[in-house]
Amino acid sequence: MTTAYPTTAQQRGMAYAPMPFALVSFFSSSFVIYHILFQEPQKRKRLYHRLVLAMNFALLPLSAAYFWSTMAVPKGTPYFAGAVGTVNTCTAQGFISVVFVLAVPTYYGSLALQAFLGLKNNYNEDKYRWIEIPVHIIAYLIGSVNAIIIAATDNFNPNGSGCWYAKAPWGCESDPNIPCERGGDTGDLITVMGLTLVFLYFIFPPLVVISLYFWMKKKQKDSPRRGNIGMSIIRE
Repeated sequence: MTTAYPTTAQQRGMAYAPMPFALVSFFSSSFVIYHILFQEPQKRKRLYHRLVLAMNFALLPLSAAYFWSTMAVPKGTPYFAGAVGTVNTCTAQGFISVVFVLAVPTYYGSLALQAFLGLKNNYNEDKYRWIEIPVHIIAYLIGSVNAIIIAATDNFNPNGSGCWYAKAPWGCESDPNIPCERGGDTGDLITVMGLTLVFLYFIFPPLVVISLYFWMKKKQKDSPRRGNIGMSIIRE
């Protein structure tokens, strides 16, 4: 089986298409950070806004890595338009991407968790503030461990719109006529990463929201206005 290599137009598309979206993400996150830190600093007293702040801080380097695009790919690498980097810049981009692509959904899921715990405890943060430090640890521990393993096995290589988990040269995994020069065996690491992302984005938050719905439905029989009061508190 041989690899279908992209045309020149496709190469340019993969190189430059992510850039405007990365810029929008970067400036949007910057505005949220500025708003919470300087325009309404009193919001930092609430766990919800501190988690939102942490998530947006994580989005900044992730957006920068996406904007970096193929510029991080080693110069002269075939089939990558705009490649002007080195092996080190490629590794750096891949490392940043893995760390923060796992940190962001961890914070995203934590927002649903704190909403559930907040309503359950009538927004008395003294009873559930303890989740904040574990959330920060988990957010960066998972990504950092994965990134270190991938970097140590030389698996940050050109792939798609930049550098990600892949062997080099591109296509060597599917073409027996091309020997792989970089990238050791990491077992099922990339599969575990993918399943972790699916869980954090698409399974954990809906499960928390569903649990929250049934809990609120049960509690509203005792106090019909409890849910409305809780949501007004979180928006303060």
